[in-house]
Formats: sequence, C-alpha cells, structure tokens
Amino acid sequence: MSQYIVQPGDNPSKIAKKFGLTLAQFQRLNPGLCTFGSNECRVIFPGQVVQVSGTVTGLPAEGAQPGAAGGAGFAAPPPWMQIAIMEMGVQEWQPGDNPRIQQYLASVGLPNKPDETAWCAAFVNWCLEQAGFRGARSGRVSDWWGWGRPVAATYGAVCILQPLGSDQATSGHIGFLHAMDATNVWLLSGNSKNSVRISAYPKNKLIHNAPYRWPY
Repeated sequence: MSQYIVQPGDNPSKIAKKFGLTLAQFQRLNPGLCTFGSNECRVIFPGQVVQVSGTVTGLPAEGAQPGAAGGAGFAAPPPWMQIAIMEMGVQEWQPGDNPRIQQYLASVGLPNKPDETAWCAAFVNWCLEQAGFRGARSGRVSDWWGWGRPVAATYGAVCILQPLGSDQATSGHIGFLHAMDATNVWLLSGNSKNSVRISAYPKNKLIHNAPYRWPY
C-alpha cells in the first residue's frame, strides 16, 4: 500500500483509474474516507493523503503555489496546520482561565483577557505566527477579510464565515479549512463550542468575496 496526495481536480474515480484500481477497491483502501457502495466520498480535498496501491504518481511539483492556476498544492500540510492540529482539545476552563487561550488572545493584542473572550481569530493568528507567518493580528473576524491573498479552496487555507446566528452584530467565525463535503466546510478552529476542534459549517455561511485566504 502507498500514499497519494490529492491534487486539484482529483476525484475518487480519477485517482482509482490513475493507480489501476476500481472505485470499489479505492473505497476499501480508504474506509474512513469513503462509504463502500457509494459513488461519492464525503471528503476528497487537495492536499489530503489517501491510500492507494501501486506506484505513487502525480506528486506536487516543487514550488507549486496553492490555489494557483495549474498549481499542484502541497506535498505536506502547511506548517501552521500542523501546529493547529497539535492544539486540538484546548478548551475554556470553568472556573478560571486557560492560559493557552490567553496566549492566543495576547497574539492579537488582548493580553490577560478571560478565556471566554471570542478567540477564533486569535487562534488562527497565533498558529500562523508560531509557524513564522504574519497574521492579521486582530481578534475581529471582519479584519481578516482582506488579509493575505485569495486562493481556491486549499487544505489549510484560512476560511472566513459570516455570522452563524441571527445576531448580525457578531463578526462571524474563522478557522483553517480541513475538508469539504457537498454542503459543508470542515474547519479546524478555535472557540468552536469553547474548544479547538474540527467541525462542519454550512457553505452558505462563507463570506461572499474570497472566503479562502493564504498568507503569501
């Protein structure tokens, strides 16, 4: 068995054909990705690693830019995504304040704030800066709308959502794109039910102008 990195434009049938597999064989090799007997995989995303058999082909070209026309994406998760994954499980304390969340908040100029302060943008900023990239340095999601550059949906891209509820005074939600399905984006984000976790958000809540952003 080998591993293959999903490329832009790939789909399960295309990958299976590339390796001389039937779709059913590909589904069996990826039980966490596909439901056997279905014609679709819930998650199939550029940058994702899937299991195949045979010789690995179609690896990303060295230096390819994510989201660029003709670009092949990443051969490994972007460094900020690796840091974010290590933070999964961090959550607000009750009672008291989690000092890790306070570190996130300090990275956007909000030191010593209680951990119930809205911190999804602070989490994104902290992860980026830990990886050596400059974030927007703001705890307001709306301040990230013009940050970086727009890209196509790319694993690890900063993904920006409109307010999720009826309170339009809130500034929405922000996280790192982990996966997609037909109706949802799956974000690795902070302040998701008061913790760092992967959760689904409806695509119709994406901001309308360039919801996926990249730091360079």
